[in-house]
Amino acid sequence: MKTEPDGQTPRVSVVIPTYNRADLCARLLRTLADQTIGCDAFEVIVVDDCSNDDTTDVLKALVPELPYRLRPMRTAANGGAGPARNLGWPTAQAPIVAFTDDDCVPAPNWLEAGVAAFTDKPHVGLVQGRTLASNFDMVHSVRWAHAVIVDGPNSFFETCNIFYRRQAIEDAGGFGEDFNWWSSPAWCEDTLAGWSALDAGWESAFAPDAVVSHDVDTRSLKWWVKTSLSQYREVAIAKRFPAYREQTFWRPWAPRRHDAAFVAAAVGAIAATRWRPAVLAAVPYLVWRRPSVSQGQFARGCVETVIIDSARTAGNLIGSVRSRTLVL
Repeated sequence: MKTEPDGQTPRVSVVIPTYNRADLCARLLRTLADQTIGCDAFEVIVVDDCSNDDTTDVLKALVPELPYRLRPMRTAANGGAGPARNLGWPTAQAPIVAFTDDDCVPAPNWLEAGVAAFTDKPHVGLVQGRTLASNFDMVHSVRWAHAVIVDGPNSFFETCNIFYRRQAIEDAGGFGEDFNWWSSPAWCEDTLAGWSALDAGWESAFAPDAVVSHDVDTRSLKWWVKTSLSQYREVAIAKRFPAYREQTFWRPWAPRRHDAAFVAAAVGAIAATRWRPAVLAAVPYLVWRRPSVSQGQFARGCVETVIIDSARTAGNLIGSVRSRTLVL
């Protein structure tokens, strides 16, 4: 039986941003009907970020079909997942707000396990769940395949599978919308929200039984370049939250070891024009970042890897200037 606005308050509200993925969103919503917590214990808020496919019609048709309360919303303009979530979560009626994405499929006990992780833990404001790749082999066998995998607690607080106390997300100020300096895919707005909640005094926890399966797909070179340029956002978070830098960065001045290796390779290549042995500085980068031969098109993979890592380094340097902290 659906929970009506003047009826029983739901135990958890689920917020889902979506954009031009009507079929995937419908799959997710139908899957949620099997949650073991019971359909009268939760509501679902889907925020359509100005899709131009048939998402509006699909959501409208699903409202009377689904056994739980579904509330579709729509943004005034396409602004990305962060602003879409920020439109949805303030309308949540439950004290706990769960977030997932339209390319995910939660396990039947997802909500039950996530909500249980807050029991008798008043200081816990956010709970991460476990996220698995829908096709683990594809992650390693297909170049530029993308999926989120969360095997344990981490510092990124990915919104494909996370629960917040309503008060904690309010204290965090929602999801960062001040990362719009460069037009790019959604990136780091969920990390900013998690660390802002911790900064407000809340604690985080991990619920291994709150499982979500994340679709694996192949992203374009353009997507990877734009995402790599967005590295300036991570630099900003590292500047604002020193503990994030300590927990996630390879070195205080380099997020990943291959970031440092790429810079060393670039400097070595330039220096080699005057002193040939300097080219040896590129060896660690060539070893750590060489594409897999099994994925085919080895030469193309090498070129694309250099392009992506160049964009990532550019993002780090842009962030260094903007945040006044050195990150390579």
